[in-house]
Amino acid sequence: MSGWPGKYIIGVTGNICVGKSVVCQILEDIGAQIVDADIVAHDVMKSCTTVFQDIVDAFGVRILNNNGEIDRKLLGKIVFSDKFSLKKLESLLHPTIRAKIEETILHYNEGVIVIEAIKLLETGLSDQCDSVWVVNASSRKRLERLTKRDNITVEEARNRLDMQGSQALKLQRADVIIENDGLLEATYAQIWHEWGKIGLPK
Repeated sequence: MSGWPGKYIIGVTGNICVGKSVVCQILEDIGAQIVDADIVAHDVMKSCTTVFQDIVDAFGVRILNNNGEIDRKLLGKIVFSDKFSLKKLESLLHPTIRAKIEETILHYNEGVIVIEAIKLLETGLSDQCDSVWVVNASSRKRLERLTKRDNITVEEARNRLDMQGSQALKLQRADVIIENDGLLEATYAQIWHEWGKIGLPK
C-alpha cells in the first residue's frame, strides 16, 4: 500500500508512445486526479530553478533558446543519442521531480490519484503506488506514433526507442497491463474493468 490516507495511488508507466497519456485522460474523465511527471519536469527546468542551472552547467549554453530557456527538443537530440548524457540528465532531474510529485499528492483531495511517469519504476516512484499499470503497444505502433508526434525521421525515432529502458521488465512488474495497440474503445473497456476493482482506503 502507498501509505497515503484516503488516497489510492495508481502509477501509469510504459515506454515512449505506448499511449500513457491516452490512458490517463480516460482515468481523469472517470474521476481520477492526475500528476504528469513530464509536466513537472517542464516546471523544474524553467530558468528560475536551481535544476535549470545544473543542466546548463552540465550541457552548456548551446541548449538554450533565444528566450534563455532550455530548448527541450535540442536537449532531447543530445541525450537520446548518448546514454551517458541521458543518465546525467536523469540524475539531475529525477530527485526534484519525485519530491514535487510527492508534494502534489499531499495537497490533492482524497480519492484516486494517478502518477504518469515513464521512469516510474526506475526512480522508485512505484513505492508510492498502490497499483502499477503498464501500458503496452507493439514496437511498430510506437514507431509510427513517435515519428508522427515529434515529426522526426524513422531513424531518429528508432534511436529514441532504443534508448528506453526495457518494456519487458516493466511488464514483469505490472499489477495491471493495459494493451493500447488497437481501438480506443478496447482500451477504455480495459480501464473501466480495472477501475471497478479499486477499493479506496478508509
